[in-house]
Amino acid sequence: MKAIASVACLLAVTLFIVSCSRPPSTNYLERRLIPRTGPIIPKVRGTQYDCSIASAKYGAANVWQANVGGRVLSDNQPYNVASEACFTTQSECEAFLYLMNGRLEQIIIARCQLGHEKSFWEKLFGS
Repeated sequence: MKAIASVACLLAVTLFIVSCSRPPSTNYLERRLIPRTGPIIPKVRGTQYDCSIASAKYGAANVWQANVGGRVLSDNQPYNVASEACFTTQSECEAFLYLMNGRLEQIIIARCQLGHEKSFWEKLFGS
């Protein structure tokens, strides 16, 4: 009887741990932009969602630009995050905002707009 109780207890603990684990994401952008190791913030530069690449391919007026800024507070040392990405559809842009909303603990700005607007530094230095 004691062995059955031990097995039942072990099974209950296992089920509890499994139920607390995070299910795999269904957001396709998360699988494409977040590396399996390292920081949990998506890396857009150099991908098809990089605004310089997307603007050159589809035209600056034809892409949806996402701007997200906020803070990660849960790591040992909190830090600021600012990200810009460009997409061909509004729904992809909004999916990126949703993805970032799950990564940042404090959102300061999150917006989608039609058309790529150059940053202050791009305007200043012509990049």
